[in-house]
Amino acid sequence: MILYSCSDSGTGTDDNSNGSGNGGGGGSNTIGTAPTFENVGQILAGSCGDCHTSRQESGVRVNTYENLMNSVGVQYGREIVDPGSADTSPLIDKIEPDPQFGVRMPEGGSPLTNARIDQIREWINNGAENN
Repeated sequence: MILYSCSDSGTGTDDNSNGSGNGGGGGSNTIGTAPTFENVGQILAGSCGDCHTSRQESGVRVNTYENLMNSVGVQYGREIVDPGSADTSPLIDKIEPDPQFGVRMPEGGSPLTNARIDQIREWINNGAENN
């Protein structure tokens, strides 16, 4: 998938943990640390900007659970989330350093912290449920 940054890097997604470790993220600009779609969705919404939330870019749209799970990355030619296997999920490949295709996301924005990447990995490894 060829992705261009439309990210508003001032969202502070990586630093918005509520510190509770159990995550509901009920307050504004607060993202929990639990590996749930509620939290992962907030991370993606804050980091993926207009390119992948308000529209589909390179086959990827992350504004809803259904859109995320049905997104087929153009460069990868398959769904970007492989439930149960973060290591084979193109989503993880694109947010970690040195992706197989293209550049690390969000292009032009601040990369996600290792803690946020690990949180997304854990959610995927747990089956990528809509929780």
